[in-house]
Amino acid sequence: MSSLIENGNVRTGIFRDPITLIRPKEFVLRKPLGSVRGALARKFAYKQFHYMGGISDSLIFGAAIVDLRYLSTVFYYVYDLKTGRELRNTWRKPFSGSVRFSENPESGSVVFGSGKNTARVHVENGNRMLEVISNGKSIIAAAFPDAEAKIEPLRICTRAGYTGWVYVRKTGGVPLSGVVDCDLGRFDLKGCLGHTDYSVGYMRPETWWNWAFASGKINGKTFAMNVSCGVNETSYTENCYWLDGKLHSLPLARFDFDQKNPMGPWKVSSSMNNDFSLDFAARGQHKEHVNAGKIASRFSQMYGSFEGQIVLNGKKISVKNLLGFTEDHYAKW
Repeated sequence: MSSLIENGNVRTGIFRDPITLIRPKEFVLRKPLGSVRGALARKFAYKQFHYMGGISDSLIFGAAIVDLRYLSTVFYYVYDLKTGRELRNTWRKPFSGSVRFSENPESGSVVFGSGKNTARVHVENGNRMLEVISNGKSIIAAAFPDAEAKIEPLRICTRAGYTGWVYVRKTGGVPLSGVVDCDLGRFDLKGCLGHTDYSVGYMRPETWWNWAFASGKINGKTFAMNVSCGVNETSYTENCYWLDGKLHSLPLARFDFDQKNPMGPWKVSSSMNNDFSLDFAARGQHKEHVNAGKIASRFSQMYGSFEGQIVLNGKKISVKNLLGFTEDHYAKW
């Protein structure tokens, strides 16, 4: 097993080989002036979430299991691209007793359960299965065969604040199978491209980020792109794209949009070298606004389409109607 924590310290960097054990309790979390934080402070400072989604010509869907320690949350949404109809739902429970989260990003399970509502991610040998059950009915049952499809994961750990860190495992352009069966109809996921995000760590107690993701076919190849700013930029960046499953790095990203109107136009571009310049037009939105004292969140995730230019293997490619997401998130936790 490859552990992220060694002798009380965290390993940072971009990892080609799997990290198979996080072991957050073995990390010695300190205050900025050097003293060790107590067990209760360490417990509540640790955050974890697993987000998964998919994109096809007929639908866009996403689901997340979030453990903030003070609060556990599941949200999911489905957007019918042909009709413009959408379905959204959120479940919340105080504290984290409703969530079980594997410390192995490459196997195990992430589960949220509350009565007849369940969200579950089961991981085995690098392949993932997402199931969302609402009021006893299966809404999403999707297989993400990351390893079988030979998708090269992004694995990155960066410092967060003065003493914390964040570990992220992401994949994109994963060929899905399964079904989404909800009030909008029944959708076969054959031809759908998926993406996954397993993120854990001692994140900044007050933080923000912007994120963009897109996937589809470009010149007959399967393409997916992941860029962000505001997090995971301390010495390393999570910005990357996948081309037929192979991972390529990208430089820092710039996001231009109106925070007061995130459903308005976005410009997502490279901060250097003109590696990408994309305009985003939103079609729908999932948002979560929470103000509960110690916890506050302003979360907006838009789904829609990109057009513009991307440089792939040194060649400038024009893209149009490339489906994906943008996100604007402020969090105090």
